[in-house]
Amino acid sequence: MLKQEITSKFAELLDIARGSFDHVMQTTRDNFDVFVETAATLLREERPLPLAVDEVNTPAELLQMDMALLAAAPIAAVPRHAPFHPLQENGHRFLLAEGGLFVEVRRPWLHFIHQLAEHKVVAIPYGPVAPKCEMDFGKLGTALAQLKEFAVKARADAPIEAAASVLWDHRQKTWRIEYPEIIGEASASRIQYRQVEPGPDESVAIDLHSHGHLNAFFSETDDADDRGAVKVSGVYGNLDTDKPTVAFRLCVLGLYIPLVVPAEKIFG
Repeated sequence: MLKQEITSKFAELLDIARGSFDHVMQTTRDNFDVFVETAATLLREERPLPLAVDEVNTPAELLQMDMALLAAAPIAAVPRHAPFHPLQENGHRFLLAEGGLFVEVRRPWLHFIHQLAEHKVVAIPYGPVAPKCEMDFGKLGTALAQLKEFAVKARADAPIEAAASVLWDHRQKTWRIEYPEIIGEASASRIQYRQVEPGPDESVAIDLHSHGHLNAFFSETDDADDRGAVKVSGVYGNLDTDKPTVAFRLCVLGLYIPLVVPAEKIFG
């Protein structure tokens, strides 16, 4: 009889303990939910999301897509009092400064700041930032040996177009040229190729192609190919004459900035 009483009492204690545990767990879950909601509210108040959006009532999937865009191309206010801290990682961001809107781009071989829109009417309470175009290799002339090498090939292939990539090693501070795999058959008006694969410390800094016997210029096809890229683009032309021509430009996310490169330096 005593054994049955002990068993019964133990069962009662077990039920009490189980009920207490369930109560504690439910209370913990409720408190945790309150904590998360309170923390999210405080974060929104102290550091609001840099999107013009109702974060609470916007569907999560739409907010996530906009957050992904913001992460890929963020916007930052230029400080007025503290020192400006340049972009350190590869990528780009937009800068809101007292003079208007700028874009800042970083690659292993390039640091670039360019004004996209000037504004002087409404006072923007942020600091100034200066345009900048700093190439790790200095001047384009440091790749003259590779530019000359491609001149020889382009002339040999003319009137058929040729192509090459000039890669910069930002650790070794050296150049090398590589010729891409041609897709299909190149002609006097078109060439298609697979992009070369840079080494772990390399970047395709200069993209070269030729126009055979035609002038050196950037066609609509070239504009379409270069749109969104960050590189120096170069074209060789008039390769059947004693005075070949060249055209070079810096391509930055759809911006095309002409570069002066004397053809005689390459073909002389």
